[in-house]
Amino acid sequence: MGIVDTAMVGRMGVAPLAASGAASMVAIVLFNFMYGFLSGAGAFISQYWGLRDTETIRKVLGVIYRASIFVALIFSIAGELFAPQIIWLIDRDPEVIELGVQYLRVIAPSYALAMLSYSFMVSSRCVQRLRAATIIDICAILLNSLLNYMFIWGKFGAPAWGIRGAAFATVLSRVFECASFFIYSYAVKDHPLAFKRLSELSGYSKEFRNRILKTAIPVGFSDGLWGITCTVYLSIYGMIGTAAVAAVQVINIVNECFQSVFYGVGSAAAVLIGEQLGQAKLKRAKKSAVQFLWTGVGLSALMTLFMLLISPLLIGFYQFDDATNQVLMSGLSVTAWTIIMRMMCYIIMCGVLRPGGDTTFPMIVDLVCNWAFIIPAMLIAVRVFHADLRTTMFLCYLGEGLKGVICYFRYRSGSWLNVLTGADASNDATDVV
Repeated sequence: MGIVDTAMVGRMGVAPLAASGAASMVAIVLFNFMYGFLSGAGAFISQYWGLRDTETIRKVLGVIYRASIFVALIFSIAGELFAPQIIWLIDRDPEVIELGVQYLRVIAPSYALAMLSYSFMVSSRCVQRLRAATIIDICAILLNSLLNYMFIWGKFGAPAWGIRGAAFATVLSRVFECASFFIYSYAVKDHPLAFKRLSELSGYSKEFRNRILKTAIPVGFSDGLWGITCTVYLSIYGMIGTAAVAAVQVINIVNECFQSVFYGVGSAAAVLIGEQLGQAKLKRAKKSAVQFLWTGVGLSALMTLFMLLISPLLIGFYQFDDATNQVLMSGLSVTAWTIIMRMMCYIIMCGVLRPGGDTTFPMIVDLVCNWAFIIPAMLIAVRVFHADLRTTMFLCYLGEGLKGVICYFRYRSGSWLNVLTGADASNDATDVV
């Protein structure tokens, strides 16, 4: 939905696009934190699903829901109270700040609904019930597109609210999405995520809760800081100019569309490898990891070619000036050629290491590379050498490749082959097919 908002607001001009992108950084930090947290907690759901232990799965779900609502409320309050300061961190243009505040203050109250929906979606992946959830997500995105058209430009008798209309449309779509997820879970007989009593979500011990949090919080912290890191990146791009910020928003749209393929591969890897580890099938899990890594290599080549082919077509969609178009084209080019180094890093970290509970090491790698290498390199490039957007983005992407190399050696060590369910691995030798 954020991609749809940014794409449609981009038709309004450079300033609204920069404003929606800056305001969206709050949600990006939130979604990144919760994605990490859910990846860590999801390792337990995947492994218990390997044993078909739905009772314990709902206890894990109880921990997830409580954490999701708590964190979302913090971000909602911050978005309402500190909207001008947040936008100012990204872009100092007064027009961008004014528009960004309008967008952020409308959308911030919907974060709790968004996190409940997100929690349900990620948990659905872990129990391999994705068909209906995917249909609901598609319907929510289509509804968001229609409502954007209505409330941005005042179609079908709706008020023309501009950037505020895009935020309002997203709020309505979140209500639809969240309600649909929970209605669906109860409409299906014996859905593993549907609880009949609240006690099913809260009947866990302190030790059980802490075991989940010990695994999930480092990942959430790492991914949450990644969201903050993306905000810092955008702020550095803002030092180049508003045109660079607008170009980065378009590049992020394209990048997210292509990366969603790898998000799917990483999620599938996490679910299947987690299930196999939960059954103590270590050799099968190792074989699955190899298969997913080669899948990532093949997809990276295809996605690079496809992005290079469609990049010229994207220029005409946005009504930018020639200077912004030139910046945009150079940024798209470097993004295309670096897909493989970024996406292989993602698949190893999120698809292979995390389902076995190996979460602390990737967190440390992420923090050190981001704050000791990538951000200083980008700042020096922009402030000292007056680098353009393409060079600055390449330095950012190069850091992601460095993370991938380090995590590859971690994968080779086998330290991620952990059984969280306590299942017996004594019969492991017979499970390779």
